Amino acid sequence: MVYQLQQVSVRYQDHHALQDISCTIEAGQWISVIGQTGAGKSTLVQVLKGLIPLFQGEYLVDDQAVATDAKGKVKVRPEIGYVFQYPEHQLFETTVAKELAFAPKQQRCSASEIQQRITAILPQVGLTEDILELAPFQLSGGQKRRVALASVLMMNPQVLIVDEPTAGLDPVGRTDMLQWLRQWQQQENRTLILVSHHMDDVAQYSDEILLLHQGRLIGQYDPVTLFIEQSHLLEQSGLVLPESIQLLKLIEQCSGQKIEIDSCREQDIFAKIIPIWHRKEQTFG
Repeated sequence: MVYQLQQVSVRYQDHHALQDISCTIEAGQWISVIGQTGAGKSTLVQVLKGLIPLFQGEYLVDDQAVATDAKGKVKVRPEIGYVFQYPEHQLFETTVAKELAFAPKQQRCSASEIQQRITAILPQVGLTEDILELAPFQLSGGQKRRVALASVLMMNPQVLIVDEPTAGLDPVGRTDMLQWLRQWQQQENRTLILVSHHMDDVAQYSDEILLLHQGRLIGQYDPVTLFIEQSHLLEQSGLVLPESIQLLKLIEQCSGQKIEIDSCREQDIFAKIIPIWHRKEQTFG
């Protein structure tokens, strides 16, 4: 499915959370939504999910206007999974097993099908079955995030929205979480929308990036265009370049050589700069 917002605005009392937003979410892509706190990131993805039922503008799915109720309110999109920034806002059952089974039960899935899904999904998010009888609020912050993600994956969503999924995780936990998300997205050929303020993660995984500033969409870019060709837009929005891009620019400055890249993934950038750095070391001893 292709999702389009056309001139969408959301107003809360005396201020606009979103102003005149137009963007396209293509199927099968990893889309990152970035911007400073208050830029409108969470509001944008909540519109896509249908959690903000009233707004100005148009919302199209495969070129068709989304369904509304008798009052003109947009309905929640069941094919879009949403993992909240704070898992405490999402978890409510007394055990992890009940948490994971809740949504499939609403769809009248059989007990055997639910168990099959649990068995398949737990290792995808780095959990084991011995956690199933624990209460969600007994878990660590990282475990809560994994359970919240697993509960959404139980619904086999076509689109997965994850709002700051690595907040509070240590570097290893952050890397593991993002790699699990990437593996799921690629294996299932699904669309993933990441809300994040970690530019290193955005550069590493994104196909497209939506840059928001003060409720407005500055633009929709591929990583090379934003981080290399239009990096001033990032800085004007109060964000910093990924560390790998900062290193790239430093090597260019020291070597006096322009380094052409076609990917902002860390390993691809290092593959470009290491030979140049070695040549510089050999030249100057």
